[in-house]
Amino acid sequence: MATVRLATTEVQIDDTVYTFGTPADADAFEACVATVDLMHCEADHPPTGKRSAGQAIDITFTGDATPAEDGGVYFEAIVGGKSMNCRITLEALEEHFGVRDGIRPVDAYAQSKEKINSIAEHMLRADPNESVLIRTSHIT
Repeated sequence: MATVRLATTEVQIDDTVYTFGTPADADAFEACVATVDLMHCEADHPPTGKRSAGQAIDITFTGDATPAEDGGVYFEAIVGGKSMNCRITLEALEEHFGVRDGIRPVDAYAQSKEKINSIAEHMLRADPNESVLIRTSHIT
């Protein structure tokens, strides 16, 4: 079985890419596969998503954010040519991106767009068919 670490949270086994919520989860899965059969490792260390290694997912973000009704921010991603709604909560913006320091939510998004988009991209790679809602718990 050929094992390749693609990213901190992605492990490729033969023709399948497994995505995990944390690098530690990916580490545990990778260590398991080195000593035990794949089926056992999938059960003991369930991935958040998996896809064919040949299935490259193109993800881009379209630009500006718009205010959400809860005070958070909406932004858009294009996943494999399909528009996907993304949102980050006001609580996440307050706790991690300076909104409480007098910065408006859309300005906080603009200032931290790279990190926020990276979190959204990780979530979309785990499940490219699901809209993204970034909460405080998703931010490390």
